[in-house]
Amino acid sequence: MQSFPDTWVIFNNALIPTNSGSLTEIDHLIIGDQGIFLVEVKTWKGSFTAYKDKWKRREGNNWVEVSNSPTSQSMYHQKMFQQWITALIPNLPDAFVFAPVVFPIAKWIGINNCSVPVFQGIPALLQMIVSCPNCLTATQVQAIAQAVAELKLVENTKPIPQPIPKPKLVKRQNPTS
Repeated sequence: MQSFPDTWVIFNNALIPTNSGSLTEIDHLIIGDQGIFLVEVKTWKGSFTAYKDKWKRREGNNWVEVSNSPTSQSMYHQKMFQQWITALIPNLPDAFVFAPVVFPIAKWIGINNCSVPVFQGIPALLQMIVSCPNCLTATQVQAIAQAVAELKLVENTKPIPQPIPKPKLVKRQNPTS
């Protein structure tokens, strides 16, 4: 990725919490005064088309359905991150989390009505990022970055039942008369 201002923070393979208490991975999590960018990178080769988050890839003369929608995945990441971070940090602006998908090496991409932005190549992604208006303060950027860096899953407070130990054999001594 191109260098961003020193005030921006980038995490590669960042983990964020989900509603189920597990973690999900973000390829590149970029935090700056223009917002938070949860970048999903797909190094897919070939040609792809998507309509309303339903993806197909070209195989010869045929278009074959892709089972895992990258735009649906990014939308899920955006929802989970926004829920988590707004619960931790008060007074964040509206619409400050973006979840673009970028295909740096795909031959061709046709996109229509997808839920998140999709870009063919890193330059288009960078253009989108720099064109966003400023919406976060330096303090908010640092607070968000610190929350990501220090993320720990809250331990399940319900104790895990331990097996009952086997009773120990007690040797009795016969009283002698």
